Amino acid sequence: MPRRLIATLLLVGVLASCGTTQDAATINGVGIRTADLDQTVADFVTVGEAQLTNGVADGETVRGLLTSLIRSQAGVQVIATAGESVTDDDRAAVLAQVEEQNLEGFPQTLLDLIVELNAATAVLGRIKAPSADVIAEQYATNPKSLGMLCVRHLVVDDEALAKTAYAELSSTPSDDEFAAVAGKYSTEPNAKESGGALTGQTGDCISINEWQAGFDPDFVAGALGARTGVPTKPVQSSFGWHVIFIRPFTAVAESVTANLTSAPGEYLLLGALADADITVASRYGRWDPLAGSVVAP
Repeated sequence: MPRRLIATLLLVGVLASCGTTQDAATINGVGIRTADLDQTVADFVTVGEAQLTNGVADGETVRGLLTSLIRSQAGVQVIATAGESVTDDDRAAVLAQVEEQNLEGFPQTLLDLIVELNAATAVLGRIKAPSADVIAEQYATNPKSLGMLCVRHLVVDDEALAKTAYAELSSTPSDDEFAAVAGKYSTEPNAKESGGALTGQTGDCISINEWQAGFDPDFVAGALGARTGVPTKPVQSSFGWHVIFIRPFTAVAESVTANLTSAPGEYLLLGALADADITVASRYGRWDPLAGSVVAP
């Protein structure tokens, strides 16, 4: 079974409507049809990637596939915004790879889906990074739309102390000013040295999926809602009370630019999902932006 081709649906442009009552979900007003979700579930059952109990697929399977189709449509929108499109040559290249696999017995609808999603993935990979001016403007106005967040924070044990620390900050402190206050108050180890800076796998900025996978959800919610250069009011998490600060672009420009240059399509897809208006039909669950997936109601 060629699981690398079918187990993770990332991008597909064929499962979209204009947003109707028959939609399983919508993303920025574009619908994912219930009939197409049902067909995808049925195809996965046919090839043994999903099972039915009393004729019904389990909710986790359906939510996982719907999440993938939502991500697919987000990818299509990123591709279109970048002025790219999936071409017949893209599809032909994928089809040649697919024909080398043992796919006998696969439904044609699933084969079409495999071709489309892999072709779109290839297009996503050739998207160019935005210009320096666009990156700077987008970071200033909507940092999560770039697929990463570059954060300092301070954490203390009680709300009153968090309010005291917050009161020492101006409405738009410099990066160094926030670092000094974090070093003064934060109970985080090495806060005096780090100034509360959080770093990820690629440096000063942490990708949205890293945030979703590795941080307290309440802290992530605070970070996703923060504005560039403006400290948040105290935010409670399981670790205490935080003041969160999206660092000014001038302090992290090198890291932001390096990330976008290394994998622009991937970061812009993460940003599109974090910034999208996503609704899910209640019978399937709800979209959780902190997890980046459809979850149980």
